[in-house]
Parts: sequence; C-alpha cells; structure tokens
Amino acid sequence: MKMSRVIVPAIALCAAAASARADFYTKVDALYNNPADVKVDSASAFRASIKSSLGYSASLGYKFSLVRAELEVQYFNSSASGASNSSSGGLTVSGDYRQFSGFLNGYVDLPSFFGLAPYVGAGVGKAVIDLDQLSAQQGGGNVVQFWGRGVANGYQFMAGLQYHVLGKATANIGYRVMHKGSFETHNFASNLRQDVSAGGFDHMFEIGIAWGF
Repeated sequence: MKMSRVIVPAIALCAAAASARADFYTKVDALYNNPADVKVDSASAFRASIKSSLGYSASLGYKFSLVRAELEVQYFNSSASGASNSSSGGLTVSGDYRQFSGFLNGYVDLPSFFGLAPYVGAGVGKAVIDLDQLSAQQGGGNVVQFWGRGVANGYQFMAGLQYHVLGKATANIGYRVMHKGSFETHNFASNLRQDVSAGGFDHMFEIGIAWGF
C-alpha cells in the first residue's frame, strides 16, 4: 500500500514531464556554405570551384525528451569560377550553381550547462542541383557546358548549441558537413548526358531560431 502511494505519483510525474517536453516545432536557419568542388572525370576532365555563399533552411520537427526528428529543406545559390587543370591543359571555368535539398534529420539534445544545451545530429536526403551554363573554356571554345538539373543522394552531420530565449523560442548556432554523390546532367558541348560529381564535403556554419507549438 505504501509502495503504491509512491509509485503512482512518480509515474504521473514522469508522464507529465515527458508530455511537457514533447513538442512540435518549426525552425529557420541562415547558412554560410563553403561547398565542395564540382568535377567531371573523363577525357574532358575539369574541376569547378564553387564560391562560398549564404543559404537558408526551414524545418518542421517533433521533440520528445532528448530526441528530435525533423524534415528540413535547404536552398543555396552560388557561382563557379577559377581555372582548372585537365589532361589537355588549363581551363577557365564559369557558370552558376543552385542547390535545393531535402533531408530527414535526427538529433540528440545533450544536458545543458550555463543555459547552453549542446546537440548532435545526422540526416539523409536528396539534393536537386541546377547547373546554369557551367562551362570550361579553352582557346575561346567550350570543352564542356553543363545546363540542367540532376538529383544526388546526400547525407549530413550536425553539432551545435541551443539557448532558450523566451517562451517556446530557442536560438541555435552550429556547424554541419554535407556530402553529395554524383548526378547526371546534359553536356551541351558534346550533346551527351554525363555524370558530374559533387563529391567531397560542404562545410556550413548556421544560426537560427526555433518555435515550439
């Protein structure tokens, strides 16, 4: 009898605490992205350096205790420039690069200290990469000229800090790395479909805010 008087209130308290920590949330982030090079490995091989740029992401997630699951979309708009070496000599590279990505992410929120709560996470998804006249020129002519969209598989790892701001609002600052696979798009210089690699890792710094509801 005495034991039941202890156990029942304890269970009720734990359920109430879990319910209080369970929340849907939305999140927006500003991202500074240092992307991996875009490259082609073929007889007309080249490597295009993609300029660092600002991007944005929006997420819808659910938090239960120390674990979070979320759906995230990202957008970046940048350009390629610089020179690249190939088997036939130096190439001048130019063109535009856009990326729209969707990820399913999972996070673990670690115990807080001095009001700061660390987190770690990982995600898998797809990236739609749009190359707009991404060209390599040599001697006034195009060796390659990519124009079109392709879809690449991707994954990412995240880590950062959260800080409770007001009510159900939480600010975050963090770092992530993203890896994308190869994708197929059209090479107008040869009028062929060709594989393009976006391999390597994108390195991103992020700052954002989340609202629970």
